[in-house]
Amino acid sequence: MEAGERRIAADGDLLALSPKPVKTGAQPADSTDWVRRKNDIWMDLQGGNLVFGAEFSLMFLSLSLMTIAVGLTMTFSVFIDRGAWNWNPPLFMLVGNIFCTLPFGLVFHMNTNKAIKESPPVRLNRQKREIAIPHRVGGSEFKMPYWGDDFAVTAYIVFLVVVGGYGVNYMAGPWDGEGPNVFLNGVHWIAGVSSAILIPYIAVGLYLSKKSKPHLTYIYHPWEQIVAFIQKQQVTAPTILAEQTMLTLAVPDPDNLDSAKAAISINVGHETVGLAQWECLRAFMDEGPSACPDPRDYGTLADYKASCRLARQEKGMAGWLWKKVGDWFFQRYLARLITERRVRKLIPKTLPQQLREWSEPLPEIDWAQPSEELQALNAQLTAAYRRREAFNRMGPVSQWLSGERAKSGHITA
Repeated sequence: MEAGERRIAADGDLLALSPKPVKTGAQPADSTDWVRRKNDIWMDLQGGNLVFGAEFSLMFLSLSLMTIAVGLTMTFSVFIDRGAWNWNPPLFMLVGNIFCTLPFGLVFHMNTNKAIKESPPVRLNRQKREIAIPHRVGGSEFKMPYWGDDFAVTAYIVFLVVVGGYGVNYMAGPWDGEGPNVFLNGVHWIAGVSSAILIPYIAVGLYLSKKSKPHLTYIYHPWEQIVAFIQKQQVTAPTILAEQTMLTLAVPDPDNLDSAKAAISINVGHETVGLAQWECLRAFMDEGPSACPDPRDYGTLADYKASCRLARQEKGMAGWLWKKVGDWFFQRYLARLITERRVRKLIPKTLPQQLREWSEPLPEIDWAQPSEELQALNAQLTAAYRRREAFNRMGPVSQWLSGERAKSGHITA
């Protein structure tokens, strides 16, 4: 394949963008928020909405505070009516949140961290004119009795049912003054037995499963030889038929032309958006960091503060107060702090040392330059775009340019 070539297949139409990553004439845009970090040397591409993950997990913290407040309100109302303070409702709400609500937020938080670690970024190095795509090698099949993705969930549900049963009995029945002791003794017994069995089992399982997983490495490939294409695909399911358009970067496998050593894709929604996203990458490599958009600051604390100041100026009092309620419920301030920490510390910690060394700056004299062939193609295509030619309708670049040369008399039939 070559840039400009189209293929129509059963699994969807395909438009090739590279090898020879030529200009497409599109305006560079990071419409999918694929650019995670950027400097004068390299640019990281990584998908995923980290702010949403942080807000969703922190929502359970807000729910916990709300239910504890409900328990205190119930106790206070009883105190006002009957003159007797009862600590049972707030204590029950507190224990219920510790064992029920808060763990869900913790699970989502840990799963987001896990997704970040298991989805490392693709890195473009403009000084070396190379691309680094993550690749996992090694690993072995992991087998352990009763171990599975739903083991921890099942064990936790059983634990909640037993502890919840004790809690309901404690709250509902008269215990003749022995309720607290019976409840606490039961919880202590369950916690002791569960800890003695589950903690060693889970610790051994996590260690062995981690040891059996493939380890992360990177494949380094010349930028001008990368395979890139936009493909429209149909997604079918028993109850749905939909289309998605993917921008894919792949390192070809010389031993098998129909497969890749490593690849990464992102859903761009439409071919036009895919061309703008691709042009964002190409402009960074060929023209420099200033030629492509900076990473979106949506997940930063500074952007959140700016949005709050803007909302205070533009919204009425009711709208502004409603926004502050939503900000508190989703803990957006704290969510931005967590997101910034993930971008600055967690993501770099997951990268192998080899990639860090590969990303070190080079003396300007050692910088790789675009090939003469690519520069000549881009010059001719720039002139074509000024004549309002469209990259996605002109066919393979080599054939189109040959035709132009023939018309201008540079080559003869």
